[in-house]
Amino acid sequence: MTAPMPLDDVRVIDLTQHAAGPFCTRVLADSGAEVIKVERPGGDPARALPPFFGDVPGLDRSGMFLFLNTNKRSVILDLRTEEGRERLLDLVATADVLVENYRPGVMERLGLGYDVLREVQPKLVMTSITNFGQTGPYRDFEGVDLTLYALGGPMASSGNAEHYPLKTAGRVTLYHAGYSAALATAVALRAAEATGHGEHLDVSVYETAAHSIDMRLSRLAGYQYGGRVLGRMPLGWSVAAGTFPCKDGYYLMGGSADRLDRTLRMMGREDLLETEEWGTLDQRSKPERVEQFKEYLLPWMAERTKQEIRDISQGFGVLGGPINTIADLLKDENFTYRRFFQTIDHPETGPLQYPGYHHTLYREDEPMPRRRRAPRLGEHTREVLDGLAPRRAYTTPAAPAKRERLPLEGMRIIDFTVVFAGPYSTMHLAEWGAEVIRVESLQHFASNTRGTVARPPQSLIDSMKSIASAYPDDEPGERPWNRAGTFNHHARNKLSMTVDLTRPEGQEVLHRLVEVSDGLMENNLPPNIEKYGVSWEQLGQVNPRLVMVRIPAFGVEGPYRGYRTFGNHMEALTGHPAIRSYPELSYEYAPTGVPSDAASGVGSAYAFLMGLRYRERTGKGLMVELATAENFVPLLGEFVMDYTMNGRLWEKMGNDHFWLAPHNVYPSYGIDHWVTIAVRNEEEWRRLCVAMRREDLVDDPRFGDMTRRHANRAELDAIIAEWTSERDARWVMERLQYEGIPAGAVMNDAETFEDRHHHARGFFQTISTPEAGTHRYVGRAWKASATPEPPARHAPLLGEHNEYVYREILGYSEAEYRRFEELGHVGMEYDPSVR
Repeated sequence: MTAPMPLDDVRVIDLTQHAAGPFCTRVLADSGAEVIKVERPGGDPARALPPFFGDVPGLDRSGMFLFLNTNKRSVILDLRTEEGRERLLDLVATADVLVENYRPGVMERLGLGYDVLREVQPKLVMTSITNFGQTGPYRDFEGVDLTLYALGGPMASSGNAEHYPLKTAGRVTLYHAGYSAALATAVALRAAEATGHGEHLDVSVYETAAHSIDMRLSRLAGYQYGGRVLGRMPLGWSVAAGTFPCKDGYYLMGGSADRLDRTLRMMGREDLLETEEWGTLDQRSKPERVEQFKEYLLPWMAERTKQEIRDISQGFGVLGGPINTIADLLKDENFTYRRFFQTIDHPETGPLQYPGYHHTLYREDEPMPRRRRAPRLGEHTREVLDGLAPRRAYTTPAAPAKRERLPLEGMRIIDFTVVFAGPYSTMHLAEWGAEVIRVESLQHFASNTRGTVARPPQSLIDSMKSIASAYPDDEPGERPWNRAGTFNHHARNKLSMTVDLTRPEGQEVLHRLVEVSDGLMENNLPPNIEKYGVSWEQLGQVNPRLVMVRIPAFGVEGPYRGYRTFGNHMEALTGHPAIRSYPELSYEYAPTGVPSDAASGVGSAYAFLMGLRYRERTGKGLMVELATAENFVPLLGEFVMDYTMNGRLWEKMGNDHFWLAPHNVYPSYGIDHWVTIAVRNEEEWRRLCVAMRREDLVDDPRFGDMTRRHANRAELDAIIAEWTSERDARWVMERLQYEGIPAGAVMNDAETFEDRHHHARGFFQTISTPEAGTHRYVGRAWKASATPEPPARHAPLLGEHNEYVYREILGYSEAEYRRFEELGHVGMEYDPSVR
């Protein structure tokens, strides 16, 4: 018998179109859900969006549509008619989930608001994805990926300090919102099945961008802690860090003062470790070391290819990654070894390579099923509608306004996560009620988790002031590990225990905890974490019902199994920086960011819930693997599709769009203030000209239609910049939004905290942390109509919950607990040997 997929007993009605919504339902379909895509006559507008197979338009030739709609069925309904609405309600009566991304109020005007739908199906989870949410002063604002990233994301910090801000590539911001909506749906579905009552989810692209751990959370915490607005990083912001030329291209190095010894050994210059300039962390952290080190690094890099540097780096544990193109990605040895890309045959295009699954469920018979191709328009209309029975009236009692319990209450998760991606995943799960226990060690400091190092010298803190504010008032305090801003942001609502897993008694503690837990999540280097007995082969024997989510960079198995990287290095290998770099500059100016970590956090939280649902349906636990690099590739889906369909590579796009113009960031009044503007059609172009009082541009032959504007976009951008540079960014945004034109100020961290829309929707929450003080942090990533919102608990002090875990959960006696203290397992301070 074939093992089930987690959602193959769930029916999803998909009213979404374009990008964010279809990405959400694509993720649900990948988990086995029956997704019925309801299209209007003429189809989802994405069917008419490039890239097209062979550059020939057609309803079934859009690479974007084909990629976003695998595993779905297509039904045509005209919701403007009574008959269309009635048939939709018949479908809703059979459904568990409905996902829509119409503008706020459209569903209500159609007579299909949540109050109507829940009368037809009380357990329905309705997920609404909009630019700015269902409420608030920006509710009806226009938005595209560019303007939403400017307002919500870390665009102010993205790019080079001497140049303009850069967006992420393509539709990454929209896809991240869709991914978040899939996670929100999975959380709400669990509550609906437990209570018999659904709820309405309000997912805002703006808020999911502001919530992202892609530099946004750390910079927001930094502003609260240090009071500084941090902009884009300068070239060469840290020693041995940056993108450098090599023999056959460019390579992104992840050096830093605290890890420089590995880099020096890799280069064969360990002799420098004996010198005054390079021998201590304090000396390496001095600003002048950045340029001095290039004298050693650049000649070494120039003699080696990207692959040679990557292979050498693996051997020495040096962080880094090649600046690849999509073409490089598709022939990469690790992606090839793991068979990530899937060949899907379509009658219109023939077989093409598509991005693979975000995660793998290691089910008994086969990990993951083959994907079905995207449907032709209306292909399943008769099949689906003819099988509908007349809907019945429900007489179930009304659901309470708010439930008493959070959806994930009762779930216990062991947390071995580090840096950004993993902690962001368990942050989401803890937010919605799971008991998340961080397992930490007094003998080992997890790099870049509770700060950069355990006991940072003041020189290191001072050297990082231009890029981060790690501690309140830039003071590490007596226990810096309890004062790190990013940790205190993503670790709220979690618990902390300490144990030394290198000793037998530590292994006994781990096994006891595994026996009474539902899940375990880790994102460490596979060879390293497995040395401590953290593997499915061992822990699955201890608790066969365990759901273990592993979040390696490139995979538990494969050539890159031991490849040490951060998110930005993984993205370099997948082709993201090559696409989003400055058109006029070399790749040395490639932007640094970690939207891959944000996507990994959302995706691995979703993967855990899928593993949990699999266990509940089969009675068996399993391992789920989400490789962060693989998980990010679908967010570049249209670039992969254009290359596999047409052999076209996109590089150095900056803020350019595939075909829209204008579509860029423009200087506004003040120092380093910017505003983004995008025009989608001729009417918006006319309105922009009127707003600028440049009606003469409407008939200018250079800008007569979208094609000509795109061809002459450099001249056009200069004209617009002349107008915006004398005006306040917010004024420009409000003026153009009044005309229905997508525009968004590039908001820095201070402006984000002051934003009236965030204030109206209660986006931020105040949390007091014992050793760091009281600050504001982002709240939840989405709103759920029936879920309570208890105050958040502060991030745990190191070992704060040792007694609770050892005594109450694991059942050790008082004497045994004191013995663990004597042996150095239990405590609240790192061993003095830990720097």
